[in-house]
Amino acid sequence: MRKSTLMMNTAAVLLVGLVAGCAGSGTKDTASGPASAKPEGNSPAAATAKPEPVTVKIAANKAVLTADEIKLYITEPLAKKYPHITVEMIDTAEKGKTLTDLVAAKEIPDIYANFPLNLNELVDLKLASNMEELIKTYKFDLSRVQPEFVESIKIGSSLDYLAGLPMFNQTFALFYNKDLFGRMAVPFPKDGMTWEQARDLAVKMTRTEGGVQYWGFWPDGVYRGAYQASLPWADFKSNKAVFQTEGWKDLFNMWYDLYKVPGYAPKGTNYTKEFNEGRLAMMSGSTSTLKNMLAVKDLNWDVVTYPQNSKAPGVGQRVDSFVLAVTSQSKQKEAAFRVIEVILSDEVQTLMSRNARLSVLKDAKIQGEFGKNIAEYQSKNVIAFTKPKLAILQTFKNLPAVTIINQSFDSMLYEGKDVNTALREADEKMNQEIQKLLSK
Repeated sequence: MRKSTLMMNTAAVLLVGLVAGCAGSGTKDTASGPASAKPEGNSPAAATAKPEPVTVKIAANKAVLTADEIKLYITEPLAKKYPHITVEMIDTAEKGKTLTDLVAAKEIPDIYANFPLNLNELVDLKLASNMEELIKTYKFDLSRVQPEFVESIKIGSSLDYLAGLPMFNQTFALFYNKDLFGRMAVPFPKDGMTWEQARDLAVKMTRTEGGVQYWGFWPDGVYRGAYQASLPWADFKSNKAVFQTEGWKDLFNMWYDLYKVPGYAPKGTNYTKEFNEGRLAMMSGSTSTLKNMLAVKDLNWDVVTYPQNSKAPGVGQRVDSFVLAVTSQSKQKEAAFRVIEVILSDEVQTLMSRNARLSVLKDAKIQGEFGKNIAEYQSKNVIAFTKPKLAILQTFKNLPAVTIINQSFDSMLYEGKDVNTALREADEKMNQEIQKLLSK
């Protein structure tokens, strides 16, 4: 009898605690509809009520985020955890669908996705919101994310708070033609090489054989070297260009040496075509290049880590993460944040890593899964993409800085200008662009 009474009392206490917990949480769930629409009290319906359906609109360029990726990394995992949330994608590459167009049409998305240096548009349209408030409210563990991504989002947006969270990162490695190296009896490139060591190999690989010209190396534009060295493009306190510095001078001289090997390729050479057709020995390329290599047939290629600048040892390329930002005018902020939360889960980030999308999480196990779902990569050193440290982003506030600096370098490489003249002219052009920006 006493045992039966004790069990009944215990059950009653548990039931009261359960009802009190459901009725007294005090949390307004915007993704589930107004609080007044929910059943109240201790009615049976209170325990079975389902969140009201909600649609989250994401504006992104589908050239960056494909339909298959949207399904794999967003809609399918979201359906498992938050089945009441539906995602509607808006392709910002379509005519009339840019962020500016959407604002003008009063069709503001809940999430805007772009790269850090393009977040100024979000700020200019007054759509940036402080994601740190959502992170705190929903207890998201930001320490799981590599800090370089967090810092670069603040730099890219020129805000002192975090306006978005990263989804994946694009980074670089050095691709090389194994058959070409073998035929010319030159040792393969190795992980951890410097640019100078890569150049030494390029000199040996640049030659003409059987009437065919073979090129040794394409390091990409000089702006990539600036990213790696985290060189500033301007002083935005004084609104002046800063190209006439020792850092930029050293970079131009080093990059000039990388290109200026005996028999170097002429201006306008399509280096990707030359590599894919077997006439270029080494080529700097990104994770996008890695994906494109799946379509290249009959080429025995591999990769090693991105060459290092001796003044930035261990550093690869800069942060280039695809950022998800909840807009300030979204009426579905909680649901929008839940979408991002799912994308940044260990499960989804692991899936991305296995499909050769570089994870933004610190977890070494997730990083170590890079490319494992793709059969063609299993014999390749694709893990090289994950090894270098990330360079911190430097902003240039939508100015045509890359065009200016590339043109300046080309004038040195192909027109014979000295480094001081080339950089002085770059300074002048950049200052003109800054003044145009200030006069708007």
